[in-house]
Amino acid sequence: MIGVAGTWLTAAWQSDAGRVRDNNEDLPLCEPEGGVFGVIDGVGGQAAGEIAAAIARREIMHRLSRPLGTSAERVREAIALANNEIWRASEECPDYEGMTCVLTLALVVDQRLTIGHVGDSRCYKVTPKGIRKLTHDHSPVGEREDAHALTELEAMRHPRRNEVFRDVGGIHRDKDDDAFVDVVEETIEPDAALLLCTDGLTDMVPSASIEHVVRAHAGDPQAVADALVASANDAGGRDNVTVVYAEGPDFAHAVRRVGMPEKRRVASRLWRPIGWMLARRPTWFAAGAVAGVAMALLLASRLGSSAPVGGRTLVVGAGSTYPRIDAAIAAAHPGDVVQIKPGTYAERVVLPEGVDLVAAVAGTATLVRDQAEPGEWLAVAAAGSGTITGLRIESRPDAPIATGIRVSGSDRRIELCDVEGPMARAGIEFAGAEGATVSGCSIRVSQGPGVAVVGGADIHIRHNTFLRPAGSADPALVFKEADRAGVSRNLFVGYGADFVRGLSAAEREALFSSSHNLMSPSQPVPVR
Repeated sequence: MIGVAGTWLTAAWQSDAGRVRDNNEDLPLCEPEGGVFGVIDGVGGQAAGEIAAAIARREIMHRLSRPLGTSAERVREAIALANNEIWRASEECPDYEGMTCVLTLALVVDQRLTIGHVGDSRCYKVTPKGIRKLTHDHSPVGEREDAHALTELEAMRHPRRNEVFRDVGGIHRDKDDDAFVDVVEETIEPDAALLLCTDGLTDMVPSASIEHVVRAHAGDPQAVADALVASANDAGGRDNVTVVYAEGPDFAHAVRRVGMPEKRRVASRLWRPIGWMLARRPTWFAAGAVAGVAMALLLASRLGSSAPVGGRTLVVGAGSTYPRIDAAIAAAHPGDVVQIKPGTYAERVVLPEGVDLVAAVAGTATLVRDQAEPGEWLAVAAAGSGTITGLRIESRPDAPIATGIRVSGSDRRIELCDVEGPMARAGIEFAGAEGATVSGCSIRVSQGPGVAVVGGADIHIRHNTFLRPAGSADPALVFKEADRAGVSRNLFVGYGADFVRGLSAAEREALFSSSHNLMSPSQPVPVR
């Protein structure tokens, strides 16, 4: 539940059903590496709220994986895409009629904070000077509280506190619709913290108490998140409660030095720039880069220039040097990147050691089966190190793919890929691979397992969304003779207790007790 951001923020989350409700319709968004933080509160009951939250999470992460447009545009588009996909699913499936969610989404780029907000979840900024609410509740009670017609405690106790007049998924929306997404742009300094939470916290715990908890546990984001959820439950826990918390490297020091004698404050100010430089990842990255360049020059001088030099980008697609993927791969050397323009490509891909395969825009380069070719179809076979990023692999009933991606060898990473449709063997298969990773992927396989690990060691499956389409009876995960496989921070939607095969009951239990995976309800999810 904890991570260090590429945005220099350290973050953690916690989510709980509360003391009254049996199911948890909240979901966190906590991807520090991409600067993405948020909370989603599903609405609908009978598990439909959990479905709405899961769809929103999937669509938001998919859109934010593409770094196109300004931060405000990315946030607006992500929420609009989530809205329209929830609305479509509720229109197509009577069981999900009326499902919606409310959410607060924060995107951090450098020290700029962009918030997209719909509903009554909240975002707070905490500094040494105090706590400040950055969002406004889209509710009758919230409006009166913001207008100072109600005190905070009166709003918390109001019988209409749970009513909202904006939601995500209730009707079809355009990203620029008025009265839909509130966008707030702020700064987030090294001595500040960011708190996003559902109303399960703010209906139970006043902001002064929230600030006290944050200050008391500053420097330990997981302790902050855990303590806030515990506070809501101790106060009665009437609703699901979810907290996502992120703090800057100077926050803990800054809040603890309040009241420090002036001489110590002056000394602290003198040392802060040095500490800030040493605490920042870029400082160490820069030092490492200088050392790396020196080593590379030394290595190049010893090896000579006879070997092919990698590091090129070979572009595939209409109007490019390479109209087909296989032509670019044939010309690639280890260290090269084969970049695929948006489009649909009916061809097998055999990826050699050290060559990266990357979609120019995540989710827009689609691999399908060439119907003219007979036999079992494998879309991507990858040997050895390198990355596969942003591809979409679509198996169709009239052109089925047996395996979407098969990885062998060592240190291959699969990131931000969409794999969907019937796949008899597996959506993604690790066959005797070692040190391989699949992360940030959306896997919607209607036949066959989502991910199969056959032999090998040190396979890492994390931050993925597994969605079981209606009619599927296959598990999300299958393990066969695998050693040291790690499964963490994944979301499983529409699966029951049979979501994994090849593990003991104790190992299955550990996936949720200690590895921070989330399970949405057992109902199948409608997908495109």
